[in-house]
Amino acid sequence: MDTPQTSQHVVSHDSIKLYRHAVYFESEWLSKEQNPVCRANGARRLAELATQLADMEEVEARQYQEQALGEAV
Repeated sequence: MDTPQTSQHVVSHDSIKLYRHAVYFESEWLSKEQNPVCRANGARRLAELATQLADMEEVEARQYQEQALGEAV
């Protein structure tokens, strides 16, 4: 039986929730890693993920403030 291929995911690849989890788990892994080369590479991945998350959090905070101002008026 053929089923159509879909590209739907439970969590979107660019969702803030995905990035929050990725930062959390990457930092957990990094704190336990013994190999300095792996730690260096992991730290770079963590920095990239954290930077993207910070940008997404800023957008969400701005939207929240705009919504709060709209409700106050």
